[in-house]
Amino acid sequence: MFSECRGCLLEGDEDLAEPNQTHIGDGQDSYSQAAAQMAKAAKQMGQQTAAKGTESAVNAAAAAVKASAQGGKAAAKIAVGTAAGGPFGTILSAAWSCRHTLFKVMICSALATVFLVVLIASLPTIITNGIFGANGSSPSSDVSISGIYQTLAASVTRTIEEGYQQSYEKVEDTIQAGGYDYDVSMDALIDYGKTSAEFDVSYILAAYSVSVDQQNMSMDDMASKLQSYSSEMFPVTSEEKNKEVTTPVSYYTYKTAQVTEVTKQIPAGIVNGVQQYQYETKTTTYYTQDEQKSSENTITVPHYDPVEVIIPIYTNGTITGTGKETYYVRNGLDTLTPTKDVVTYLECTIHQFNQDIVAEAFGLDLAAQFAETGQTYEEVINSMAQALKMTLYGSAGNGSVPPLSDAELQEFAAMQDCNAARKHLLTTALSLVGKVPYFWGGKSEAGWNDEWNTPKLVTAAGSSETGTIRPYGLDCSGFTDWAFKTAFGVSIGAGSWNQWDHTFEISEEELLPGDLGFLAVPGTVSVNHVLIFAGYAEDGKKMWVHCEGGSGVILSSPNYVTQYRRLSDIDFDTITGGE
Repeated sequence: MFSECRGCLLEGDEDLAEPNQTHIGDGQDSYSQAAAQMAKAAKQMGQQTAAKGTESAVNAAAAAVKASAQGGKAAAKIAVGTAAGGPFGTILSAAWSCRHTLFKVMICSALATVFLVVLIASLPTIITNGIFGANGSSPSSDVSISGIYQTLAASVTRTIEEGYQQSYEKVEDTIQAGGYDYDVSMDALIDYGKTSAEFDVSYILAAYSVSVDQQNMSMDDMASKLQSYSSEMFPVTSEEKNKEVTTPVSYYTYKTAQVTEVTKQIPAGIVNGVQQYQYETKTTTYYTQDEQKSSENTITVPHYDPVEVIIPIYTNGTITGTGKETYYVRNGLDTLTPTKDVVTYLECTIHQFNQDIVAEAFGLDLAAQFAETGQTYEEVINSMAQALKMTLYGSAGNGSVPPLSDAELQEFAAMQDCNAARKHLLTTALSLVGKVPYFWGGKSEAGWNDEWNTPKLVTAAGSSETGTIRPYGLDCSGFTDWAFKTAFGVSIGAGSWNQWDHTFEISEEELLPGDLGFLAVPGTVSVNHVLIFAGYAEDGKKMWVHCEGGSGVILSSPNYVTQYRRLSDIDFDTITGGE
């Protein structure tokens, strides 16, 4: 786009360098007449676009240029600008083709309207309905593309979350109906839908927009069509397996307690009709239960028997009665042996969002040609989705980093020589590659965050991006912390410096997936980037998964990692997956 706009500016400069050529008329009436023609054409363009959809934008733009034909060379420049640089080129070319400042202002105003209409026409029409007042509603001056998008995105997300929940419940129902061990089966669940649903709201809005006539379009209709395929959104597969399960023994530890107990109760006469007593007491050492523990190995522990002890009740320092409490006395030893059983369980996989159901829900043949455009439905939908992202935050997505497919992710993880916990962390981290952008100060709780890739104001200080709108995502330490929270339910802290402080140095040869790398030279270069070591590529290169400025979450082999560290608070030999 920038090269195209640069071409438009050069054309304008050429025109300024040709003082002897004929240009737009010299009289005020000529300015007014031509500007009026442009404004009228722009208005007509907006009406046609709102009524007929995307295709009419091309015809209406042509009508706008034709209507300004009497402007001479300016109109010719408009046509060139449209061809070379799109609506933006149109505005620039037309303005700079004019000699007189007044006409430059007038034509820019008219063509700015044309630019806006062409831009809106390239967006999903369900977005533009509220702006143009389609479906019989009146255009509103207090709506924005961002606001409409947020409302529609919330509806899409809710619908897809319902689909995910159905798949999760299907897993539970299948396990219980088959009589499989529930706990072991749920522990074995492979849940790609939770960590990375992999659906694109912009794509879904665009697909719906091209599937129906604009006059019959609504958020509820879109949600209803998606809901009819909710059971197919996140496919579930399963495999029956057997596993030897150890049922650990459970026992208590005990701590001593000095107890004053009543050893004798002696009648001491009747006062006011009430029998009185004298009490003899002594202090005895008993035990009380302390902590409950378990062991998967045979263990010998002290045996304790419960005893009922009569204790004194005091009133103003005087024994006025007795009560009973249970304490324990030690009595020999117990040898506790865990039991081992072979259980049958179901290893289920909830796969990522099934992109094919978008076309099915909206009745689309993605390979078919869209109207007379010469493009397929798939191409038009992708163009609309990108235009929406560009409009929202000036970016067509997460950059040029392609997401890893399930097969690529699993193949890479299988290559690594490490234990299951490290591989679990690795696959969790790799699940965001190409899907989450870099966002200065971006943090997130465990699991997929629906706010990722939506426009947000950068509020964290210390960056040139502070105060600008960017697609929301993670920063480098936010990503590493997210990976550990999602994989194990454990936070490793915010900020690369903080994470550095919770690690110790290891050698390059000791590196294992899940260890951290830092761009830092202590005492010289501050800690300003943190990465997760992913393992080795087929060619032996060290690979790192990290969230990098300009790229987002990426799997790469940077040469700037200077420090190799291992977390001191994480034991990969004992840690298990989090919620």
